[in-house]
Amino acid sequence: MLTYPEELSIAVRRVQDTIERIVGNGSVHDIRISVTPTGRIVALEIPPEAYNWSPDVLATRITAAHDLASADADEQARYARAELADDPRIRRIVSRIGQR
Repeated sequence: MLTYPEELSIAVRRVQDTIERIVGNGSVHDIRISVTPTGRIVALEIPPEAYNWSPDVLATRITAAHDLASADADEQARYARAELADDPRIRRIVSRIGQR
């Protein structure tokens, strides 16, 4: 039988592994972008018609797609972390840290 610290360590590792595999996706005007939960771009597709856009329009659309992808990755990571947040012992630790 595992001790609580061992169980916690396994749960934390599982959540970390899940978060490391997360890729958020966003699309605006056929610009497709994929990012990690930290916002690092792992894929970017720009359609041929983008060559006709001004640099400002292209930048705005890429930024908007990145924002959507980041929000998607954040939501996935929040869901993954919920496993830990549901543990009452973890909630007590987090509340103590928040009081400092």
